[in-house]
Amino acid sequence: VAVSDGAATAIETLFKSLAKTFFHDFRIHNVVNTPMLPITPACKKWEKPPCGFAKINFDATVSNEKMGYGMIVRDADGFVLGGSGSFKETVIDIEWAELIAFEESVKVAGDLNISKAVFESDCASLVNKIKKRGTDITILGQCMDKACMKLDNIIFG
Repeated sequence: VAVSDGAATAIETLFKSLAKTFFHDFRIHNVVNTPMLPITPACKKWEKPPCGFAKINFDATVSNEKMGYGMIVRDADGFVLGGSGSFKETVIDIEWAELIAFEESVKVAGDLNISKAVFESDCASLVNKIKKRGTDITILGQCMDKACMKLDNIIFG
């Protein structure tokens, strides 16, 4: 369907106006009304790894054709042993970005001569895949298995 420039501009203006109205109404609704799902504060604190293990927390983010990741390595007393992070300009799915963060975490563990580690991530799908490693026949699963083989003993939380 061909649309003239004038009609396209009118449609665009209409959609912008509707979007602005919905956004305004939504904000007012959220301020005036009680949330349907109550906000429950979650008190999370750092938990020690088992004796002889290091704990490696890693995370990744994807936005605007860029990804960023970071990790921190601590001993059982919470002392920071090391860490790393980086940004890459790429279009990537979050699971793949989290896998890259995990692979980089394994590299950092190797650089620090850590063979026993507890890894922690907020990406539930990646955690589940790692817990079931060896059974995932997808490309992501195979890449994850390869990264896991670089450590002697892994606990994933």
